[in-house]
Amino acid sequence: MAKIQRIMDDDDITYLKKYIERNLKNKDGGHWEYIVRPEIRDVINALSETDSERFSKEIFNWNEKTIYPLADEIIFGDNKYIDQDYLYCCIFLRTHDKEKLDYLSENLFATFNLINVEKTSLEFFLQMKEKIKNIYSIKDENENEDFFIKPLNDIINEKMKMIKK
Repeated sequence: MAKIQRIMDDDDITYLKKYIERNLKNKDGGHWEYIVRPEIRDVINALSETDSERFSKEIFNWNEKTIYPLADEIIFGDNKYIDQDYLYCCIFLRTHDKEKLDYLSENLFATFNLINVEKTSLEFFLQMKEKIKNIYSIKDENENEDFFIKPLNDIINEKMKMIKK
């Protein structure tokens, strides 16, 4: 597959944002599956350590429509400098569209369980708890809520104990 020619003035992160935005209007699944997604994954996988750190911060300045297509490419990618599970959960937190949230929730528990609890803020876990409660109250699936909420509560309680010490 031929690489898409990048604009000379753009770094990889700027290129990636513009590339996704240009392709958002194209609803053809084959185009996304065989052209856009591999290009996104290739760019993410090729980011250096410095660019990966910048990417992991900068994407949260992007809108929901632009950040959402990154989710699968991040968790199924091969960039050793990216905290894939944390970023996936952060994308979940930034997503509001119910259909997209349903899709993201399919991998949420697996990614959530791989997050480095010690280096992740209490605020992140509180946001996750609130988001999950809202989603499952909409769906009215209490058993799934408990599946997520119990581990979250355990982490939150442990972090609260550490703050009080």
